[in-house]
Amino acid sequence: MHQNDLRVRKTRAKIKRALIETINEKGFGNLTVSDITEKAGINRGTFYIHYKGKQDLLEQLEEAIYSDIVQLFHDNGTISSATSYEDLNRQFFQKFSAYIYGDRDFILAMVLGNGDPMFYHKIKQILTRELLKRMEYLGIKMSDEIPHEYIEEYAIGSMLNLSIYWLEKDNPEPPNEFAKIMMRTRTKAPLAFAVKE
Repeated sequence: MHQNDLRVRKTRAKIKRALIETINEKGFGNLTVSDITEKAGINRGTFYIHYKGKQDLLEQLEEAIYSDIVQLFHDNGTISSATSYEDLNRQFFQKFSAYIYGDRDFILAMVLGNGDPMFYHKIKQILTRELLKRMEYLGIKMSDEIPHEYIEEYAIGSMLNLSIYWLEKDNPEPPNEFAKIMMRTRTKAPLAFAVKE
């Protein structure tokens, strides 16, 4: 790696870490570029080499996550190797769990720390769109037992809520263990977990 590339990556990582900490302290709407640069230990000029302002910083970080989540459906042969809906889910949960665990602090700041209220909804839209595309690719259709939008909301909403709950834990299970938990929730309705003593 070129020395300048390494320097850029380190500077951007510092800025991102400072943004996360500042959002958790005062919320995105109340923070300033000066708050970020002070926390990151850089001058404002350095910040503006990389970003036009705090909104540009936030948008670039969010867009990177949106793009990465879309790629989870395409990398490593997910489409071509998945032979069933269950297989697609398994592959996706493994990748998704590992990915969000790696960016845990930023995701929690966006969702729980007064970051961006639209972040959660955008991710939900992306997941719904991509999962429906994969289902169509596999020739899988949803039952007409209840309106499709309720099925989508239940499937994606519950997955995201469980993911946030997991990330928020003091000692979350490793991503591969959480992926197994997610798979169990996909194959059993909530009432199936109730056991009569």
